[in-house]
Amino acid sequence: MLIKVFMLIISIIFSSAIFAKNSINIMIYNCNYLPYEFHAPNEAKETVYTQVLGSLLELKNGEIQPKILQAGYFDYKNNEYILEMKENTYFHNNRKATLDDLEFSLLRYYYVAVNENEANDGYLGNIVGINRISDLKLKNYQRGAIEGIKQEFPNKLKIKFSTPDPDFLYKLTDWNLSLVPMEELANNLIDWKKYPVGAGPYKVVDPGFKNGSMQLKKFDSSLINSIDEVNIYTVLTKEIEYDISIANVHPNFKSFYTKDPVLQIGLTFMNANELGNNINFRKFIQAAINSSDLEKHSTVYKSVNLNADTKETGNNIWGTKHFKLDHNPNLVKYYFNKIPKNLRKKEWIGTVYSGNGEIPPEKAKILVEIKKVLASYGFKIKFVTFDQQYVPKELAEKAAFDFGFYRVEPHEYLYRFARLLQSSPDIYPRPLYDPVLESLYENAVKANTREEKFLMVNKLNDYIHEKVYWMPLLESGKGIHYNPKTVEKSSENVTDLLFLKVDEVVLVKN
Repeated sequence: MLIKVFMLIISIIFSSAIFAKNSINIMIYNCNYLPYEFHAPNEAKETVYTQVLGSLLELKNGEIQPKILQAGYFDYKNNEYILEMKENTYFHNNRKATLDDLEFSLLRYYYVAVNENEANDGYLGNIVGINRISDLKLKNYQRGAIEGIKQEFPNKLKIKFSTPDPDFLYKLTDWNLSLVPMEELANNLIDWKKYPVGAGPYKVVDPGFKNGSMQLKKFDSSLINSIDEVNIYTVLTKEIEYDISIANVHPNFKSFYTKDPVLQIGLTFMNANELGNNINFRKFIQAAINSSDLEKHSTVYKSVNLNADTKETGNNIWGTKHFKLDHNPNLVKYYFNKIPKNLRKKEWIGTVYSGNGEIPPEKAKILVEIKKVLASYGFKIKFVTFDQQYVPKELAEKAAFDFGFYRVEPHEYLYRFARLLQSSPDIYPRPLYDPVLESLYENAVKANTREEKFLMVNKLNDYIHEKVYWMPLLESGKGIHYNPKTVEKSSENVTDLLFLKVDEVVLVKN
């Protein structure tokens, strides 16, 4: 009798394990590109790459901890950063990762810049000798090409900066600098020969993305409590019960927004025409648009500006200043009338990136309001979409500004200004060459401490604000929308969560 009872209990436990849900369906959204392709929307790429590439380090309770790496730290004695690889780190193609892979992965986008005939973006521009890649026009990885990067076998990579970058380890919490196997990349080092391959917690299942969906399976066997299977969809169908949505809020879904604002909406002025280069026009826009009024037309985004009655301009999460509202009806007409008549009477366009040619309702409301406000002062504009990562020339020549949606790293508050430099690959929504701007950015790059970097970034921010090269409007946290019937919470570590990590999702227990 006891044996039968025991066998019955075992059977129940075993059956529960079999039928317990251990897969997840994620809806991103349809676009004209593969969800991991270069020109795909950032949120689509982020959803895939965070799972497949993972990150070298991670943040937990505000502290940097190892993820794919065994350790990452600053060696104060030798004034250099040390990255230590785990003894057995394997890519999804079952090849063991090496120090060459780590060195290449950190420098990958510098080789990309040479292949694409672009200036490098300076993300790690303070490493000793980093410019050698562009100076020698190196298109492919060469071990030891950079003076400031040395391999120490069996598992250490030593990285020396001309001045220590206080944010370097924070940068390694992002998938962009995680391990990638060279042999799986196309010749341009951006695209994949087949589909993304990394050393992250989930691997892509053959054939990759097809007919509006792709599947991932758990690769990291140490994640015993994490979800086993991930199905990612770009086409909405009634037959699928979705657990998480990145793009849209489904009926009865709950929404979680990250504590820190990581998404920002703003205007960047074009340099490809006379209007965008006219400071009176830029000052007109700055005085005309009230970000606090725009906030009223959104359920998600909040104004980046302080209220007019706020006495002090404090720092925001990125360490840069919260400016008081520049909206000033008395100055609008003054600046508008200083714009050459032939420019202010013309109808202009504003560019908006969209992977599928559609503008999400939340953003569309804001665009309608901006158009209405500017029309009330006599300035006519209509908004058009484009589906590439960079604004094409034919649109830039006709556009007053780009209405951009940016991902802003809360722990890398300088890099968001890099797109305004002459080295930016997005060559039109940025100012013409300004030596003061370039110098202020370089000074911030060379800061020795985070405190000094805060000060330098604020000087840079003040100057950009004065020249109105870029006009931030609204910001929000990263939204993760989930089905409460199947998902209990997006993570146990919501304090530091910046984007969806499937291995941290907690499912509802049956």
